[in-house]
Amino acid sequence: MSEVEWQTLRSLNRACGDLQQEWVAVRVQYGRAMTGVEVAEGYTEDSEFRYHAEAMDAVCEPAAHYERRISEITWRYASASVVLGTTVLDRLVSGRPPLNPSVVKRLASIEPTLGQMQEAFSIPSSWLRAARDTKEQQYAEEQRELLLATLKGAHYNVTLTVVSEEDMDPLWESLLEPVLRLAESLPYDISCSLSHLGTRQHAGLWSDVPVGHRPGAGRQVTGLRTVLDCPASATAVRQGPDTGDGLAWLLHLCPTHTEALTSWPGACTDTAGLRLECGRVIEYRTTEQLLQSHADLWLTGLTGLRPEIPERTWAGLLEQAHQVLSSRLDDHDTDEDSPLASVEMMVDMAHRYAAEGDLQQATVALGYAESLALRLDA
Repeated sequence: MSEVEWQTLRSLNRACGDLQQEWVAVRVQYGRAMTGVEVAEGYTEDSEFRYHAEAMDAVCEPAAHYERRISEITWRYASASVVLGTTVLDRLVSGRPPLNPSVVKRLASIEPTLGQMQEAFSIPSSWLRAARDTKEQQYAEEQRELLLATLKGAHYNVTLTVVSEEDMDPLWESLLEPVLRLAESLPYDISCSLSHLGTRQHAGLWSDVPVGHRPGAGRQVTGLRTVLDCPASATAVRQGPDTGDGLAWLLHLCPTHTEALTSWPGACTDTAGLRLECGRVIEYRTTEQLLQSHADLWLTGLTGLRPEIPERTWAGLLEQAHQVLSSRLDDHDTDEDSPLASVEMMVDMAHRYAAEGDLQQATVALGYAESLALRLDA
């Protein structure tokens, strides 16, 4: 391991240990405050003298805010520690050179997206923990599959602290404890791997390859799309054309659909250990290319609108697309829970993002709309 990798993981591990203790303590404090509220409410419910209950309510509110804030901070560091630790462990097992210090810093400093975590949890435990005994590998594999199932359907560009609104339960709540356990165990896994693998000589100085050993590893993921409604696990990957910077996209397919989707042409290879559902596409294209792809493959067919018209902006196109879909809903008196209503809502969201100048976030909304549109043909 490089000094930067080791010291960064060491620092993150210590941070996670202290944060976990603080999180446990604040949960106890919040639980005590809640108990005080329940007790006070119980005997003052029908009384005009509710000072005790009001006092306990006043105590409980800041306790709840503090508990949420500590859990958010803990999630941010624990998730970053897991993604960086898994990346380092994967590159050690794969025999790749140490990560570039800038890559290490980026992974340690920013909350990973759900897509990055999904990739980390997609690597089989038998690959990462070959140095551990069979029982330890089996337990790690069970935990990995549980975490991967929790992230099923997650979009690559989403981070939980951004999408968890203050008036709702935090979306990281069910993930925090298992991710903390994994963050705690990774240094030992790395230590075992170093002893097991011995000293390796590397031809290169640095590696920019992130977690995973799939085609396209090391490139910035710009989106995750679902272009086929199939629950089966993919066994093959169809690779998009090389744009000069690398592959444009990777389409995951099961044996039944290996020859499907001719609008996504390319050569097939194996999945290289990345377990995604059939029909999932990992995108590496630019925002402009993604918007054009959405228009070509489904949005124009659904609305009849084309982006090639001079002076038509993406915000203008999406606004008109929303109007077309809204009119169609009104004409057919469609139920609010129908697939078309869901598509209309996501296209409207994409238009709002585009109108604000955030075209990249517009592609996220269009990705959801695209997967919902698959149900229109069902």
